[in-house]
Amino acid sequence: MEQLSAALHVFSANIGSVIKVMAIIFLPISLLEVIISDRMMTAYTLFQQVMPTGDATMVHVDASLLMDTAYQVLLNFGLMFMVSLFLQPVGIITIAKVVKQYINEEEVSFGKALSEAFTLMPTIILTGIIFGVLVFLGSLVIVPGVYYSIAWGLYLYAIGLSDKKGWEALKYSKGLVKGKWLRTFGYLWLLSIIAMLWNSVFQLIYSFAPEGFGSDVLYNVLCYFSAAFTAVGETLLFINREGITYEVRPAAAYTPAAEMPGEEADIPLETVEGTVEGEPVEHNEEKHNE
Repeated sequence: MEQLSAALHVFSANIGSVIKVMAIIFLPISLLEVIISDRMMTAYTLFQQVMPTGDATMVHVDASLLMDTAYQVLLNFGLMFMVSLFLQPVGIITIAKVVKQYINEEEVSFGKALSEAFTLMPTIILTGIIFGVLVFLGSLVIVPGVYYSIAWGLYLYAIGLSDKKGWEALKYSKGLVKGKWLRTFGYLWLLSIIAMLWNSVFQLIYSFAPEGFGSDVLYNVLCYFSAAFTAVGETLLFINREGITYEVRPAAAYTPAAEMPGEEADIPLETVEGTVEGEPVEHNEEKHNE
């Protein structure tokens, strides 16, 4: 709960950069998603109409039309999948970089964060393909799919904040989650619950808006506002875990919250068995013996 509180604080402190990400990245993505979604629904409706039902046989169905509509459904589904796997990560990494600048007490530069995120597109695409294929294959057995979606779930932050690529980014994420899978699942679940509550409010607003393309785009953009908060929360988790697991320690981020007054207590160090203020116990014992 302390880390969720920190996520809300950091999110509100960087709301200006979040709005810029929404305007420059998530608004165009929302436009694209609504267009693709409309095309997919049209193709799917047509596919249902041409599909044989009851005692109908393929003899009475235009096979070429059936194949064409099925192709359109799959094509648009694939496009939607690629948007979520390759384009959305640019916005998420931009937010992560802004948060890291803020945590490191650097001057927050949205332009720098955005340009660096765009240069990572080839890595995002390569790693996204590996992640998508492996999670899909794992999901065929259900349990491994759920496990690896959490274990590898921080791979975007490994790419954006630690310069990892491909399989290395997935391994880096798994190392951060190792031994803390249930804790990670619980934290990500709480983030998603908050995002869902916000989306419920946006859904209520959307229900009163006139139907049309503009309303659909607005609702999509508002949902990305919730996704931006989730990205902030996951960034803080990544930074803390990286400090604990790999001893990558931005000074401002890893001062214990109890020692930091008021507004400075942004990022509480996650409590981990076997550590004292993030330092391995055995090291402290050696110092004590000396």
